[in-house]
Amino acid sequence: MNASQQVELGKLFFEDGIPGFSHLQFFQLMQEEESPFFLIQSTEEKDVGFWVIDPFSFFPEYKFEISDVAKGALRIEEQSQIAVFSIVTIRGSNQATVNLKAPIVVNLSNRMGRQVILQEDTYSIRQPLFEQQAAGRR
Repeated sequence: MNASQQVELGKLFFEDGIPGFSHLQFFQLMQEEESPFFLIQSTEEKDVGFWVIDPFSFFPEYKFEISDVAKGALRIEEQSQIAVFSIVTIRGSNQATVNLKAPIVVNLSNRMGRQVILQEDTYSIRQPLFEQQAAGRR
């Protein structure tokens, strides 16, 4: 039996798609059980998916303002529940980077998602994910 269970956390709708995949609008959010990693997978093209994390778990100091444009596009209101994900890219052996510059913001109230490009220059599109741990292990 496969030890790793994927838990489906529900459907997501990206009105404008995801950059590079603007023709895809319907995704589902999965979580690897007992793991900090989530998968946002296209329900229209099964081989299109993005590994994502909750950036606040890894980068506690991470913060940004959601622009009025993004709020409008996601129909975010005062009481809307929001989730934020960052796309992870695996680069070679044990090298993973996180895109903190363009978080995926999800309005959990209506299941709408959008990748938001932050105007701030503070964050990188290739922030090393494990540099904290790696630095301690020489």
